[in-house]
Amino acid sequence: MPNTLQTTMNWALAYIEGSPLNNFTANEPAVSVGSMICSTILNAPFTWGFNRAENAGLATVAGTQDYTVTLSDFGFLEKVSLGAGSQIFEVKDVYNTVALGISSQQQRPNAVSVIANTAGTSIKLRFMGVPDAVYTATLTYQKLAVQMTATSSTWSGIPDQYSDIYNNLFLAEAFAISDDARAQIYRSRGVAALLAKSEGLTQMQINAFLAQWQARDAQALGAQLRTQQGNQARGL
Repeated sequence: MPNTLQTTMNWALAYIEGSPLNNFTANEPAVSVGSMICSTILNAPFTWGFNRAENAGLATVAGTQDYTVTLSDFGFLEKVSLGAGSQIFEVKDVYNTVALGISSQQQRPNAVSVIANTAGTSIKLRFMGVPDAVYTATLTYQKLAVQMTATSSTWSGIPDQYSDIYNNLFLAEAFAISDDARAQIYRSRGVAALLAKSEGLTQMQINAFLAQWQARDAQALGAQLRTQQGNQARGL
């Protein structure tokens, strides 16, 4: 049986002296914390073999720039290849959040963007240049992070051997709920495990991700210091 949110909660409870993590409506805050951690691990810039899928059902039409593809599990686009006869070409520039403009110039496409994403249903792709022939497109993408709804929910397909990532990040949030300074320690451990297991990240992507988490730690530390100063001022 794969690890579940309850498995992680059982582990975390020993560290937080049994403080309840799902004592509010719909098992909150545990399920939302678990969902946010899944989203962090499975969203850009991280890509994983266990979360990768391919779709080869799209055929372009000469002179047509936009295409809607039905994909219920689409998270974000990694690669696109175009086949014409025995030749296969990789589309060099792939964009998930940057739109490409409308064009009438026909050529073999060298860029593609996701210009619309109806989560759980379909995506709309735009090629640049406009396809000049019939190409068979193969889309390589990362799957959508499945949100948790109960303590029995699994970790969205993340293998058990990655538990050092999500266990540490979950425990960090459990500590953060009670303004415990140990949140920073376990958040750092989880982030370190995440970066150690990921591949293909540029230094710029790593720095941007670390800056996001470090800013969060700085905010938490600032709040803790303000609380301590307030207690001292009241003689507590």
